[in-house]
Amino acid sequence: MDPTSELQRQLGNAIRLGTVAEVDLAAARCRVDSGEVRSDWVPWFVPRAGATLEWSAPVAGEQGVLLCPGGDTIGAIFLRGVYSDAFPAPSSGGTLHLVRFPDGATVQYDHEAHALKAALPAGGAAEITADGGVTINGPLTVHGDTEINGNTRIYGDAAVSGTATADADVVGGGKSLKGHRHTGVMAGGAVSGPPA
Repeated sequence: MDPTSELQRQLGNAIRLGTVAEVDLAAARCRVDSGEVRSDWVPWFVPRAGATLEWSAPVAGEQGVLLCPGGDTIGAIFLRGVYSDAFPAPSSGGTLHLVRFPDGATVQYDHEAHALKAALPAGGAAEITADGGVTINGPLTVHGDTEINGNTRIYGDAAVSGTATADADVVGGGKSLKGHRHTGVMAGGAVSGPPA
């Protein structure tokens, strides 16, 4: 084969469209089908792989590009992320950044609407651990029951439309609801004086 033909062959094989055939999660490697060729176990590209790490394993059927130095799949790297019939684009919004997971959970931000949304499927749970505290600047609306395991301090007025129940005591202005005494108490139907 003349040098020019060999060079053309190598260039043609250097970048190959491929589909994930198998995934080895423990080794962080996958095998990729490209035409009649199935690659050896090769690493897949990740956005960060240094002091900051990211993990999101590909799945069988996911399409991408196999980068093959010298046109040989030995030593190749799989650059995943090409939409396909099996995994079509989840949106057509030009201002939307969207991540959709296999269970239906989504995290999205629309920079035109300035709206951030996370939605989990039925039974989904979210947890934030921050020993230094969590601060929310802005109005907060909660639809659902709320449980607080710890002391609560409110700097402002509180309005309750339903019933407020206290298992222990309620103290207002230094006066105990359970333990306060009244002045001017008289037998009969008279009204007592204010709390002492």
